[in-house]
Amino acid sequence: MNDPLLVAALPAMLDALDRANVGYGVIRYENGQFRKQYANLAAARQLGFTIEEWLATPVLELIAPDQREHVASLFLRVVQTADPLPTVVELFFLRADGLAMPMEVTIGRERDATGVSIVILWTDREFTRNRMSLLEADRIALVGALAAGFAHETNNPLTSVLLNLRSLRKQLTTNLTDAKQTAALRILDDIATGAERIASNVRAFQTLASRSDARAIDLAALTSSVLRLALPTLEARAHVIRQIFPVGPVAGEEARIGQAVLAMLLFSCSGFDGTSANARIVVAVEERGGFVVVEVADNGSELPPNEASHAFDPFFRSKVRGAGFGVGLTVARSVASTLGGDVALAARAGGGSVLTLRLPLAPKLT
Repeated sequence: MNDPLLVAALPAMLDALDRANVGYGVIRYENGQFRKQYANLAAARQLGFTIEEWLATPVLELIAPDQREHVASLFLRVVQTADPLPTVVELFFLRADGLAMPMEVTIGRERDATGVSIVILWTDREFTRNRMSLLEADRIALVGALAAGFAHETNNPLTSVLLNLRSLRKQLTTNLTDAKQTAALRILDDIATGAERIASNVRAFQTLASRSDARAIDLAALTSSVLRLALPTLEARAHVIRQIFPVGPVAGEEARIGQAVLAMLLFSCSGFDGTSANARIVVAVEERGGFVVVEVADNGSELPPNEASHAFDPFFRSKVRGAGFGVGLTVARSVASTLGGDVALAARAGGGSVLTLRLPLAPKLT
């Protein structure tokens, strides 16, 4: 930090963070090692430490055990690559008494001649409980964008069930011949099929709406489930082509990963106005070099470069993409970064965009 105005303003800025109960810390990376360099009072106080105790505790020991491998991978990517940083990452910090606390973390980096400084800011639940977080607001936007398609997908099979029930009632009030028995059984089969379709949709919706513990996830099955819910919204604008292959499991929370896939699908869909007969969205799932990859490619409108750089910002809107939904890709990047993966947006050859989500394969049990 060489700007004298910023240096002069730094004490006041740090004091403001303390008063706002925003934790601020600096982790230094030099000679292949991470070490804590600075923490403000709020950072230590939130976790039940003194500043000296906070600085003396190894970096990863402040992270919940099941997230440490992913956080180590995230920090290495921050210091070893020029990849864009996630706007917000959700992590569980460990207090001095061993209690895990959910935190929203913002990450920055500063390179110099000898190494890299990782700057992290976070807030606890006490500070955020009366305000809507960026990630939660993005999730609400996702659910709102999905609601119309979900209602359509639910009402169609329900209508079929009701019509078949009326027909079945008529059949059962008369003497059934063998031919009528066959017809009645066919109607019953239709009812069962419609009911199963409703149940399947409800289960998929609950998967997206409910938080759960991290576990092994079949990303091919999860993507198919999210597609089934989103299809009415997608098909109204473009033809959807599936290229989903069997893949190994990834480790994570099913709801969060499902939300990331949904954000990608809706972002891709927003590149169309529904008037083109040649509109296509290709959804692919496959393994590539130790990762499971979800790729959503389309031939819709292209984002200008200056807007593409902001596509992962919260509440991203553009006349070209996202205007109909108000959905950015913050959720997708946050989920990927937290789980040791990444998500990227690129222009598609021939027009359109390609979104690529990569998550590492879960370690095999021995």
